[in-house]
Amino acid sequence: MLKDISAMNPKGHVKLELYNDEEGVFFTKEKKNLVVQSANKIVAEMMADPAKVIRINQLDKGDTAVSPNSESLYPFDLKVQHELKGRYKNDWGELNNKKDFDIEELINVTTIDKVTVGDTELILDKDVFLLDATKGKIKFTDAPTEEVTIDYHKINNPYMKIIAGTETVKIDNEIWQRSNVAKNESKTYQVDFRTGKVLFETVQKSVEVSYEYHMKYALGFMALGGKPNASHPNYQPVEFGNSNKLDVDMKNEFPDSRMAIQYPAAISTGATELEPAIPTQPVSTVLKATDIDVVDTGDSVTKLLKYDLPNIYDTGSGNAGRKLYEIVSIENKTKSVEIDKNNVNISLNTLNKVEVQFKTDDVSIGDKIHIEYRLKLDDSHLIYQLGQSPVVELVSVKHVDAGTGEVKPYTIVDGGLKVNEGEVWISNPSTGHITFSSNPTSGAPKVETPGQLTIEYKVNAGTVVKFIADFPKGVPAPTLVDTTKSTTVLTGQSAIILDYAIAKDEKDAFVEPEITLTSSGATSTLTPGQYTISPDGKSISISGLNDGDTVIVKHKYEKSTHDIYQVAMFDDKVGGKMFNISGIGPVTKDKNTGMRITWMVTF
Repeated sequence: MLKDISAMNPKGHVKLELYNDEEGVFFTKEKKNLVVQSANKIVAEMMADPAKVIRINQLDKGDTAVSPNSESLYPFDLKVQHELKGRYKNDWGELNNKKDFDIEELINVTTIDKVTVGDTELILDKDVFLLDATKGKIKFTDAPTEEVTIDYHKINNPYMKIIAGTETVKIDNEIWQRSNVAKNESKTYQVDFRTGKVLFETVQKSVEVSYEYHMKYALGFMALGGKPNASHPNYQPVEFGNSNKLDVDMKNEFPDSRMAIQYPAAISTGATELEPAIPTQPVSTVLKATDIDVVDTGDSVTKLLKYDLPNIYDTGSGNAGRKLYEIVSIENKTKSVEIDKNNVNISLNTLNKVEVQFKTDDVSIGDKIHIEYRLKLDDSHLIYQLGQSPVVELVSVKHVDAGTGEVKPYTIVDGGLKVNEGEVWISNPSTGHITFSSNPTSGAPKVETPGQLTIEYKVNAGTVVKFIADFPKGVPAPTLVDTTKSTTVLTGQSAIILDYAIAKDEKDAFVEPEITLTSSGATSTLTPGQYTISPDGKSISISGLNDGDTVIVKHKYEKSTHDIYQVAMFDDKVGGKMFNISGIGPVTKDKNTGMRITWMVTF
């Protein structure tokens, strides 16, 4: 039996762009991703059944167009539009003798609905023929010498198709019925499933259409998420590593945030890669302390100033000598004074021995000196692994200081291909490891200096697929959040000022708050007739309040901004299998801001 085994290890990075109507794109951020285990199954299922489709629920809300179409009806456009309806006009002139035409507008045409030459309507498949729907090729029996008008349907989105008959249409939360005639009086509409249009007699507001559609099975959707768990620090980036390889979902995914990936996706060969913000690593150290008794040199008069610091430490693989990283503090316990660290000379610092020398003015024979210091455990802080491999060239490596924002480049010799030359080099091309010099000389900081590294490099050419999804204004949708405001009433006070405006429901009415009043030791819950909500929902008026009363208002408010911490790709709009995931934030997206995600995956 023959067996062919192929290993798939796709990698890549994510680019986020925020945009609005006024500025266009005003913020950009990039980061690498993690491909999870279920990616293999997604690819396997796509290869096993190219005709596979998935069934997806969709809800579209909005208003109809304000202008009628050619049939004097007002369309409401659905998000899924498998075909579009168009009209093509051209006049090849009275001297034309050509009968066959390749018409770009008719590429991927599904039906020719009507053809006229001048004022004469032609008979399809007698006077005019469709020769190649894919190429948009048609043929006339007689060469047209007057203006030609062609009404047609053509493919608009080959990946999605509405399942006819699955729609439910509501206006102001009232269900309307499908009919062959759109009539307000009978609450009926027409629908064109091919073009994804619901048609009404007049302009309609607050239209809701739920329906189902088929989508070609693929890596179909991207979704946004908040903090992965409640304990994750606010405004700190999310990092994913090998321990997340078995993750099957994105924790704290925003509801209804999955947006369809725009196909076809662009394909290119691998080129320059970018690691835009790698946090620098601190030096790995261990804190030690020792007491030194100052003695004489043997003559009872001369002070001994040089002493060894214990430098043996076991990290789990046996005792080993370590170099001194820094002196933390020095105290003369006998005299109860601190000794300036700058007065202590490190006379020897090797793996075999660490020796320090005191100044004669700082110590006396018989003094007990307490020293706290750090030993450096290893040089792991000098080594970084890039997200893509094999690495064939370092293009640029820069340090961004965490405190000042200052950017300084490191010196690279021959693309980093010469080990131990320059200030950073490729130490293992196959795994993507690079190593920094412990003492850069060009003016660049030591790599452990707090900040971020921006690394541009090249890898062996692979195949890069660029997946793009757009999260428009209002996605994720605003959410209702519970909050509580407690107020102790002052003399003459009759209104409670809230921190957030009370939310409204779908009928534009305030969501009823829960208000408790404690007065003279008695607590009661107020009914809607006992208070008034201001028109803006930001205050509540209560009559008969007394000095010292306590009012507690529990209510919901609309949160229209979202802090985005994660993005992931899935094979379905609900549930399904996750392909990859990336920490991308945190960035804040409000209801007036759109977000575009470009996810470049290298196979």
